[in-house]
Amino acid sequence: MDFNLKGKTAIIGGSSKGLGKACAIALAQEGVNIVLCARNISTLIETRREIEALGVQVLAVQADMSSRIDNKHVVREAVYQFGGIDILVNNSGGPKPGTFRDITEDDLDEAYESVLKYNIRMINDCLPYMEARGWGRIINVASITVKEPSPNMVLSNIFRSAVVSYAKTISKELISKGITINNVCPGYFKTDRVTQLMEVRSQEEGISVNEYEQRTIANFPHKRYMDPQEFGDLVCYLCSQQAQSINGATIQIDGGLLSGLL
Repeated sequence: MDFNLKGKTAIIGGSSKGLGKACAIALAQEGVNIVLCARNISTLIETRREIEALGVQVLAVQADMSSRIDNKHVVREAVYQFGGIDILVNNSGGPKPGTFRDITEDDLDEAYESVLKYNIRMINDCLPYMEARGWGRIINVASITVKEPSPNMVLSNIFRSAVVSYAKTISKELISKGITINNVCPGYFKTDRVTQLMEVRSQEEGISVNEYEQRTIANFPHKRYMDPQEFGDLVCYLCSQQAQSINGATIQIDGGLLSGLL
């Protein structure tokens, strides 16, 4: 299926690895020019080379996406290189875990900057370019905690839910201008971060990594960690012309893990 995305330009946060990288690969395979953003310059360059091999133009920008200055720098560089912005994938690392008794005021401020304000700033900075073209796609990478809050992820519960609320609030106005905005909530994917955590936990418990993984996935309905590219493919579809009527939605990709109806 041709998603009619060839030649468009996408900014993808946290895209040197993990779910962000999977989104970049999926979009690049559809002919989208990619703006990679990440803090680690070495992984950023490595990912740029990998995606360039898919035959698209790639701009790699070292940036801390919780920084207002870096947000504006990324948008400015993207417009200078490609002349505009068509797709924005807001993706950032999760805030500090902990219960409501664990978090401090500084933790609240940091999560506010790195999750909620980052999303709003990037949306506001990219919208003029999408409006000028009469077409745009915005995807916010959220978390399944917005649908089923976790007692140990109170900051994620608060600020990712606020991102979803903001997206829903502006969605009707945006679609009247040819722009859609949606939220995608990942479950458990086998990213580098998850693999590292499994290595640490298995060592702590004195068992093999494979044994630890098998014990963990036994509790999943689908009995496996998902491949990040599954996530990238979903995001790519939501950016397509075929998904032009999907707007203001919050879609989970979790293998049936959550129990709620919504």
